[in-house]
Amino acid sequence: MSDHMKYQGLCTTCNHAPSCVRMKNINMPVLYCEEFDDYVPSPPKIVNGDIAQSKEKTYDKSAGLCCNCENRETCVIPKSEGGIWHCEAYR
Repeated sequence: MSDHMKYQGLCTTCNHAPSCVRMKNINMPVLYCEEFDDYVPSPPKIVNGDIAQSKEKTYDKSAGLCCNCENRETCVIPKSEGGIWHCEAYR
């Protein structure tokens, strides 16, 4: 099978394509794959020769909704180890 035929569909942009063991038996374009990954990290922003500091919201290490809730500093709801995933006080 030629490389042109081998890398069709999702495989053309998948990070795992060069080492994929499933591809040797594929004879049609792949339209769904549980191992598909096309993530490419964004390069850091450079301002005046320095890497810009991110001004995004900071998140604490709490699990679930608590990690970015505006009420997390004053909240009195007990936190579970697995995190809170439904909360009427979440903001």
